[in-house]
Amino acid sequence: MEDLEGVIAIISIFALPMITAMVLIFKRLSSTHKERMALIEQGIIPPNEPKRKSTPNRYRSLRNGIILIALGIGIIVGFLGTNYLVIGEDNPFLFVIASTVFFLGIGYTVFFMITKNAKDDRDLNSDSYLDTDVE
Repeated sequence: MEDLEGVIAIISIFALPMITAMVLIFKRLSSTHKERMALIEQGIIPPNEPKRKSTPNRYRSLRNGIILIALGIGIIVGFLGTNYLVIGEDNPFLFVIASTVFFLGIGYTVFFMITKNAKDDRDLNSDSYLDTDVE
């Protein structure tokens, strides 16, 4: 009976979510197929659904890169400070957290300074840059 409990636990953790996901995917594909077939029977050509291509946001990537670099520097400085500075000897955990938060703040400030004069891609698509008076 004890062996059966372990098998049931493993099945519950891994197999049931995978089976549920497979059933839901199959039902979605089946309903999409039925819908397309019903449109064809009515003489309507179903539109090809293009794959949605998302354009990468350069500013988000830049922000994430700067923040991860600042996070790494903050953690490294925190660990070095706990080993080599008198301030970090009393409570090393708080010193690491404080240095990490400090460098994250510096990272966000650097990101702001880099992007404060940059135009957003959405601004370039609007017609606001065409408002010049040309006669």
